[in-house]
Amino acid sequence: MSSTAEKEIPPGFEAYYHPGPFGELVGPYYHKELPEGGFIRAFRALEKHINQVGLVQGGMLCTFTDQLMTTSLIRADIEAVTVNLNISFMNSVKLGDWVEGRSEITREGGKVVWARGTLTSGEKTVLTAQGLWQKVSFSAGLIDRMDQKT
Repeated sequence: MSSTAEKEIPPGFEAYYHPGPFGELVGPYYHKELPEGGFIRAFRALEKHINQVGLVQGGMLCTFTDQLMTTSLIRADIEAVTVNLNISFMNSVKLGDWVEGRSEITREGGKVVWARGTLTSGEKTVLTAQGLWQKVSFSAGLIDRMDQKT
């Protein structure tokens, strides 16, 4: 990343570790812990995120939202996979925009978990999301990638 791009990252955010080719494809992401608990995940809209009409591709926003909300579960020590994700797009995102996401678990049942998330850019809400995750058991367990910084 160039020093110019690094200067565009708001204070308090640090690079978020997302290993593997998919993470490299959609990232980079940034992360900020909140004093009251919780976190904000963010990304800068780059050329690779832009679709044919000059806006961030909806699939990128969906991917970011799914990963954001799943991280909320991981941090709550819940191993689960996405079953359903409902997204309502409210505003577009343009090249260079800074996008922030927040999420929270709203309900937990025996085998399922519900969560919601919101993406914002500046003062505008980009999208809202609600989802359902099915609890599973991974032999190796899941961790928040912030714990694997190198």
